[in-house]
Amino acid sequence: MGSVYGKHIKVSIFGQSHAPAVGVVIDGLPAGFRPEMEALRAFMRRRQPGRTLLSTQRSEADLFEVLSGLAGGKLCGAPFAAVIRNRTTPG
Repeated sequence: MGSVYGKHIKVSIFGQSHAPAVGVVIDGLPAGFRPEMEALRAFMRRRQPGRTLLSTQRSEADLFEVLSGLAGGKLCGAPFAAVIRNRTTPG
């Protein structure tokens, strides 16, 4: 199964749930767009563990770290890359 999707905007995912991190690279986004980072953080909080009886028992915070693609809060034209580090991976 592939991990790269799209033609004009390419999305590549990497990592595993039991690896040091999972992440995404999005290529082809227009420079100058200001992503709503707080809306993205709110979306990520929806999947945090312990919020319901049905949620996972894992103890990750699901905080994302932007590695590239943003400058001054706007997309700069470089590929956007972000990771979520897994802090409780088996050693």
